[in-house]
Amino acid sequence: MGQDRRSPLQKIVSGGQTGADRAALDWAMAHGIPAGGWCPLGRRSEEGAIPERYPLRETPGSDYAERTLWNVRDSDGTAIFTLDPVLTGGSRLTAAEAARLHKPWIHLHSGTPRPAEALRTFLEEHRIGVLNVAGSRASREPGVGRFVWLTLEEAYFSAFPPKTSAPATPGPEAGETRKDTIEVRGLWLESRIGVTEAERSRPQPLRVSLRLEVGDLSGAARSDRLEETVDYDELARDIRRLAASPPRNLLERLAEEIADAVLCRSKVRSVSVVLEKFPFPHAEGVAVSLRRDREGGGGKPGRKAAEVEDLSQPLPLR
Repeated sequence: MGQDRRSPLQKIVSGGQTGADRAALDWAMAHGIPAGGWCPLGRRSEEGAIPERYPLRETPGSDYAERTLWNVRDSDGTAIFTLDPVLTGGSRLTAAEAARLHKPWIHLHSGTPRPAEALRTFLEEHRIGVLNVAGSRASREPGVGRFVWLTLEEAYFSAFPPKTSAPATPGPEAGETRKDTIEVRGLWLESRIGVTEAERSRPQPLRVSLRLEVGDLSGAARSDRLEETVDYDELARDIRRLAASPPRNLLERLAEEIADAVLCRSKVRSVSVVLEKFPFPHAEGVAVSLRRDREGGGGKPGRKAAEVEDLSQPLPLR
């Protein structure tokens, strides 16, 4: 994918349950990282059989506890994701099994300071090659899948703020490049978009979140001049106009156009786009997530594959 990997991560495994488990598998498969793990006999989950697209092996029995133990046993370490800071149920069992087997584990929750940095440190310090991801079900914590996806994304790719172990210095060391960012979170748009004529016949609400890597913002901080940074108000207006332009079939198309529009700003080196649509009564959203870079630092955007994720809560890019 052309991005700098910051850990020895080689594979992600989980039990395939809704929520944290599937978000981790979806993230791995979207990024071309091997995925797998053990699931109960019959591919049992809270919503029925686990979809066949998830490359899981079945345990001899249908007990959730068996697959929990086997995934802990067969991995190098376990990350447990919840929104509640208190472990309960299967998540608590996962932690107990990891401790019993003397396997490293970490609990990341909504109150964890800088969860991506904590996960990255865990992966690096324990040299985790195969990571077991466990945590809350979607029925218990609908937003946990988004939490897993974003934490893995930020921990894994150097496009997001890297780990630091020393106090910040006034400027980068020789040869280093700043990676300051600007974020636009949850910008509402209207667009006629969809594969059917009925969808394209009326404006639909969309929501986009952006993370712009702009290099060094210290000049803007010193001068307090808008010209030294990216005018995000102007950017938001441009994106709204773009979304309201002629109809499109796919979110992927509009997300790509938004990325291109952002990269037209000379100060922007790369952009991450998450574009959400709300087509289903049984889910709060579906989104396309992509990242685009300038080619060789020039004026043309690079090309990377888009990822598609089912979402259940508004996306607060940290």
